Amino acid sequence: MKLAAALVALLAAALLAACTAFGPRTVDVPQERLQELIARRFPIDRRVLDAIDITVDSPRLSLDPESNRIAVELALRAGTGGAISAQLNGLLRVSEALRFEPRDNTVRLVDVRVERFTIDGLPGHWQRQLDRLGKPLAKALLDDQVLYALRPKDVAVLEGRGLRPGDLRVTATGLTITLLPIER
Repeated sequence: MKLAAALVALLAAALLAACTAFGPRTVDVPQERLQELIARRFPIDRRVLDAIDITVDSPRLSLDPESNRIAVELALRAGTGGAISAQLNGLLRVSEALRFEPRDNTVRLVDVRVERFTIDGLPGHWQRQLDRLGKPLAKALLDDQVLYALRPKDVAVLEGRGLRPGDLRVTATGLTITLLPIER
């Protein structure tokens, strides 16, 4: 019985070594799961310029494997309070790359690009002003946002197998995460 257990342990160790020795392994995250992860981070409410309350919510995800980016379209509401109250609705479409941050084991949105920022019914000259002022605000709102944080137990399992997350690649069906051997 001890011999059988020793053989099983040896075989398991050999298989684990073979997995890491033959190059990186990958984990695929389907688009539906990415949509769920992004939806958890919304709504985002911010007050800007000490006068305007902005809410972005209702994210809709699309994938762009050619540029290794994801795009998110969001409903936007901006309002002012006080004696003169106004409520504006619009649309914000951003694209971003994804980066794994080993410092805190998170997947973050990086290189955020505002592709579309419109307010319903806004005249053209005001829309141009919104583009000039609003795009940097929208970029600042979303840049470096955490999409997902690995749980400590997930990190421990990976490290126990001698692996760490590496490259993130957007595909036509979701996201592929490369797991690399930990260099010791």
